[in-house]
Amino acid sequence: MAIVAISRKVGSLGDEIAKQAADQLGIKVIGVSEIHQLALECDKELADICRTFETELPAGFFERIFFRDPAGSSLFASLIYQQAAMGDVVIRGRGSQIVLAGQPKVLKVRIVAPFRIRVERVAQRKGISQDEATDYVRHYDRQRRSLIESIFQVDLNDWSLYDMVLNSADLPQDMLAKVVCLAAAEMGPVGEAQKAVYADLALAKRVEALIKKKVPTFPARDVEVENQGQGRLVLTGAVLDRDAIKKAEEIAKTQAGVTEVDNQLMSTDLTF
Repeated sequence: MAIVAISRKVGSLGDEIAKQAADQLGIKVIGVSEIHQLALECDKELADICRTFETELPAGFFERIFFRDPAGSSLFASLIYQQAAMGDVVIRGRGSQIVLAGQPKVLKVRIVAPFRIRVERVAQRKGISQDEATDYVRHYDRQRRSLIESIFQVDLNDWSLYDMVLNSADLPQDMLAKVVCLAAAEMGPVGEAQKAVYADLALAKRVEALIKKKVPTFPARDVEVENQGQGRLVLTGAVLDRDAIKKAEEIAKTQAGVTEVDNQLMSTDLTF
């Protein structure tokens, strides 16, 4: 069946198509609420900030807070890999098509529709005026584009990121869901070996996030963690000093699933 990573424009019916395709395939949908919940479970500081809001968080609040932290993008990638390690799932948004790029058995889909049609749909769904819906769609498009570009340094309109781009303007939702299902079925299921690869990637990114959270790093030579399989990690990049190198290694060694650490980190007092 494959992992289906669905990116969508607001008002394009992308959420509805994702759910319908998942139901037809008999697999789980992973969306914003599931990813956010996992992130909150991993990061107590982030959870405490979010709990200061008693009701629904403002649009984009979570991402703005989350990715202000240098560890945020690494933890987010870890969560995507963690979900992919379950096997056949539909992942809605969150840059999953970028995180999972180059991996086998991943169908990357973009759902779009003309601006005018998206505005009409948003106005009808939210019960607001055309002018209000126009402002909403423009703001949402700009916000999502800015967020993805700042995190992943890619353009969402780069069609090479996707295996297929579906326009929901005139084609029925049922038909588009069937197209996604047919393509996913043709790819075949995610095997156990590939699930293990995703689990390895999730562990590496989780350790990477923890190091970035607790050890001063440098964007020009950012810390990277590679999992060579069976919990054997390689640490590369630059940190502040020798103590930071030692601390990073200690952090890695104490994580569940880590069996060996090859610490190749360098520090500013050694390299400059």
